Amino acid sequence: MPAVASDTREGRRSRQTVDPLGGLFIGLASLQFGAVVVLGKIVTEDGLPVPSFLAFRFATGALMLAATLAVLRQPLMSARGERAGLAVLGMVGYGVEAGLFFAAIQFGTAAAVTLLFFTYPVWVALLSVAMGRGLPGALVIGALVATVAGAALVVVSGGGLDITTAGILFALGSALTFAGYLAGADVVVRRTNSLTGAMWISAFSALGLSAYSVVTGAGQWPVGWRQWGPVLGTAAFTSGAFVCLFAGLRRLGAVRTSIVAASEPLAATALAVIFLGERLRVGIVLGGVLILAGAVTASLARRSEPAEPPVP
Repeated sequence: MPAVASDTREGRRSRQTVDPLGGLFIGLASLQFGAVVVLGKIVTEDGLPVPSFLAFRFATGALMLAATLAVLRQPLMSARGERAGLAVLGMVGYGVEAGLFFAAIQFGTAAAVTLLFFTYPVWVALLSVAMGRGLPGALVIGALVATVAGAALVVVSGGGLDITTAGILFALGSALTFAGYLAGADVVVRRTNSLTGAMWISAFSALGLSAYSVVTGAGQWPVGWRQWGPVLGTAAFTSGAFVCLFAGLRRLGAVRTSIVAASEPLAATALAVIFLGERLRVGIVLGGVLILAGAVTASLARRSEPAEPPVP
């Protein structure tokens, strides 16, 4: 996943030819986020509070990315004019989004919360229209419908869709927050390379979640390898996923990125079947086919909005 995608003039001219690569980047990000779900389930069930787990996950991920930047001799500082935006994206885009998501789980089943959360590609498309970027093309709309339907099939096949009104509001709030993150990142992160941007997003996410853990009294250090192992694993996967997400976002734009990224529940389910012994159901297979079809279509469809002007 550590692939640096800087915005060069040549890169912008060839944007249309690298779209399949953008889809691959987002697919890799979804696979790594799926691994985070599996490892996070293991460590939180072992007794580590969710806010503490998330804070350590993002803080350790930021340190891993900083070490990688030092080895590669890449800049640790983000581009001027993008630092405040990265801070907001980190603390709000991931800090608040993660908090709302796990708050929703307190009022409903994980399946119901996940189903509501993965409406975010729709919200990204609506935000794109509201920001004056026009309606997505027919292929992108078709991919959006297929992917959301596929994600719904995967989640519903897991069973247990009970949720309260509070849970619905928290889950939809989480989806809207993440949609805002993707739309915001597409606008804010232009000149900062993918590794550096990922490091700062992860660091600011850790800062916000650490403050939340202290204020709520949920702060707790991981105990032993049974907790530190999954924490370190999720940190590595998170840092890798952030870089892939930025690299893919630059190639696909926010709308198509959100569609391909909706393959995350499929990745999480597949990993759960392999490593946690969960049962594979027909609905999961059918949903997976829809998700993959939508992801491939979104990756290959041309961007409806014009490419940004080249950076001198």
